Amino acid sequence: MEKLCVLDGRLSCAASFVRQGSVVCDVGTDHAYLPVNLIQRGIAKRAVACDINEGPLDHARKSAAKFGVTDRIRFVLADGLDGVEPEKDGVNDIVVCGMGGELIARIVDASAYTRNPDVRLILQPMTCAPELRQYLWDNGFCIMEERLCEAAGKIYTCMHVRYDGETRVYTPAELILGRYHIENRAPLFDEYAKTAIRRMQTQITGMKKGGLGTAKEEADLASVETAVSGGTI
Repeated sequence: MEKLCVLDGRLSCAASFVRQGSVVCDVGTDHAYLPVNLIQRGIAKRAVACDINEGPLDHARKSAAKFGVTDRIRFVLADGLDGVEPEKDGVNDIVVCGMGGELIARIVDASAYTRNPDVRLILQPMTCAPELRQYLWDNGFCIMEERLCEAAGKIYTCMHVRYDGETRVYTPAELILGRYHIENRAPLFDEYAKTAIRRMQTQITGMKKGGLGTAKEEADLASVETAVSGGTI
């Protein structure tokens, strides 16, 4: 039996938000490294590992067997949370990692369980983080905290979210960079912001070459540059 299932920087960041003694649901579990690690370290009591495809679930079962935690993980073939029935397992932390922000938003939106104020959502978008933030703020979810992490040479954000029913007002910079990141400026923030600015500049240049208007994009860029002007960028 292997000793400890090791997580990369991205999954380690997500794991850092999981509460001690929780029952965790890992949506899109793939190899189930996250729930296996959480159970091994005594953070999670039990876990539900779900995936839309049988192949990843087979990998997940093999990982659980390899690390000796099969008896504490329930494996579910599911599209998002559809059919998972997290209330039956007493799930209180839901993790959705490694997907695009728009897909994560659809998964969150499709389940009434995510609107339980006692449930913690841990969301890690690979792309489209601004779109995910916009969905959350427009639909009564509070982003309690965001943490930046690095994996395979790229910087990602991971969000701790809960539902409180209140919609938020936000600036373009807060959508693009994250309000929490702007206010707290973690060590990876400068590079995270630089990457966003370069991406926006490239988009604007391409749109101008194509004869398209760029008023909104330039206003968004100005908002971002203003938000980071007090830092070292």
